[in-house]
Amino acid sequence: MSEETSKELIEKLTNDIDEAKWELIKDHHDRGSAFLVDDSLDLVAVGVAMAKDQVEYIRTWLSEEKILQPTEELITTWKEADVYFRYLIVQPYVLIQIKREEMD
Repeated sequence: MSEETSKELIEKLTNDIDEAKWELIKDHHDRGSAFLVDDSLDLVAVGVAMAKDQVEYIRTWLSEEKILQPTEELITTWKEADVYFRYLIVQPYVLIQIKREEMD
């Protein structure tokens, strides 16, 4: 992928980030395609790695639990706390990150 194409991908993914409550993400989770991205990672950077099929990064993040599928315990906590997420769709995956006030 050329540098220009990479820049276009980064711009597209940055513009594609949206916000939602769990109810919108639930169906993706039920299909096994929703992944929680740790706050230490940039949502766009993870999206780029997935779009470019950069398996070495993804494996590392999975093994370090920087990316994981939400547990039922987490989901229950999110529902009770009325949590909002930033999310990014990188077909067939939906990357989610808890929306923090400082991220606004």
